[in-house]
Parts: sequence; structure tokens; C-alpha cells
Amino acid sequence: MGNKDSSLRRKSTKIEFDKEIDNNPIGLEEEKELKLEYLIPDSHEAIDRAHIFHFFQRFLFQSNFSSPIDERLTQEKCKVLDIGCGPGTWLLDLASKYENSLFYGIDNNSIYPSEIKPGNLNFIKADMFDRFPFPDNEFDFVHQGLTSFINPDQLNFIISEMIRVTKPGGYIELLELRNEFKGVGPIVKKINEAHISYCLKRRIDMERVPNIGNMIKSNQNTPIVYKDEKLYVSGPNGGKIGMVFQDIYIGFHSSDAVTDNLCPIIGISKEDYKIMIIKDLIEELKHTSPEHLLIRFWAKKN
Repeated sequence: MGNKDSSLRRKSTKIEFDKEIDNNPIGLEEEKELKLEYLIPDSHEAIDRAHIFHFFQRFLFQSNFSSPIDERLTQEKCKVLDIGCGPGTWLLDLASKYENSLFYGIDNNSIYPSEIKPGNLNFIKADMFDRFPFPDNEFDFVHQGLTSFINPDQLNFIISEMIRVTKPGGYIELLELRNEFKGVGPIVKKINEAHISYCLKRRIDMERVPNIGNMIKSNQNTPIVYKDEKLYVSGPNGGKIGMVFQDIYIGFHSSDAVTDNLCPIIGISKEDYKIMIIKDLIEELKHTSPEHLLIRFWAKKN
């Protein structure tokens, strides 16, 4: 796996902290159309969900990461990069704990805090689907918060870039949210099928999840990949953690952007869709046990 095989642009860029990097978004209108826009937080509610999801996954794993780098972060002056950092919750959490290390986040949507943040944290506006605006072998730890809804070519490129900017002896880590399609009721099944249909139009086959482990292994610098996974049930039958995820799930699916995209596929009005999500779905989850899997993949660079 190498950058030369990717169709994505690799334009060199100059770092300017807390300001936009002029990478020029992927130029073709077709590529813009293919982006899953409703997954990008663009409201206070969406940003709040991103914060909650961070604490959800931290509780589930009882840690912010699975790579064995805690001691180095504590004792050394490490450099850490978060790809697609969103509102920066993961970085803010780590930067406050590991004061000796330096943290950087990149995202194309500048919803991260620009003023109220620790002095060891910098945010950069840049597109993760372009060549990362950093030299080779720059970071001790490179993290990707969530890989769901990224097509295989894009994910292959991102992984390649993560490895490129990681120092020898450093770590990369990716988080994947996977729907097991087990224990679901008719409403969740209908929602899942609508997502699958919507994503297929954008070259993402949710029923054929990319094997992230094999993608990482295919790079000669990261031949050994480790996996840490947690299974949980959404809704009341999943206990407290299930109820937290239910709130995230309901909030996401009741948002205007998701409603606009899924209603035509399901074939119902927005009014009926809202009732289905905030009333019928909540009732269904009382009697079902939909299973989900959250997986961390991590590897050490040779």
C-alpha cells in the first residue's frame, strides 16, 4: 500500500496553526457530491453528540487509546496527531492529562476551539483526504477517531498517510464502529437499509466493511496489527451504556440532515419519519437488543 496508488491529491502544504491550510477541496463537483455531508457536525447538537461519543467510547474501553504509549506520553515530550479531530474532545482530554507532550488536530470543518485550549494543543484546518501537511516521521502517535462511512480508497490513503507521518517506533490507531445487524427490530432494520442504500451511491458498501487490519498490515512498516474490541447493546437492554448510545443514535437520526437524506429512501414524509424515530424506535428498543461493535486497531511502525 503506497501513496502512489491513490487517486487522491497529494499537494504539498504549509502549516499555519489555528488557520486554514489552502489545500483546495477535491476539485470535481462529483467528488463533492459523493461526500457524506450529514456526518459532519454542523450544529450545537451534533457537536454535543461528538463530545458524548468520546466519553462513551472512553468508558467502554476504560481508556482514551489502546496503543501502549501512556508511559512515553507521561515521561517524554511526544508529538500526537488526531485525524478528523472534530470538536477536539479527544485531544482536549489528552492535552490536559499529558502536559509534557504536544498535540495537533486536523479537520476540514473548523468546529474545534480556537482560543480556550491548553497551550500544548494546536488545531489546523486541512482535509484528511489530501496529503497531510506534515513531513515524514514527525509524530510519536497518530490517531483516527472514527473510520465509519469512509470508502476503501480514501481509508487506504488515510492509513498510508498516518504511517508516513509517524516516527519509527511510534504508533497509529484507528477506531471503527460496526453494526453487527443482530438483535435488531423492523425499524432499526429499515434505518440500516436506508443507510446502506445512501452510502452505496457514494461508493461505500456498508455490508462489505473494509478490513482495516489488512490495510495496515499491507504497509511494510506496520506488519503486525493489534485489535481491541468491545461489544455492546443499544437501548434499555444494554444497561446504562446502552441508554447512552440510544441517546446518541436517536439524536443523530432525528437531525435535519439525516432526515432529509433518509426520508426519500425510506419513502415516508418528514413528519412520519420524526414520529418513527422519536416515538416508535424508542418503543422498539425496549423489546430488542441491537448489537454494535466498537473496535480499535493499532500498530507500531518499524
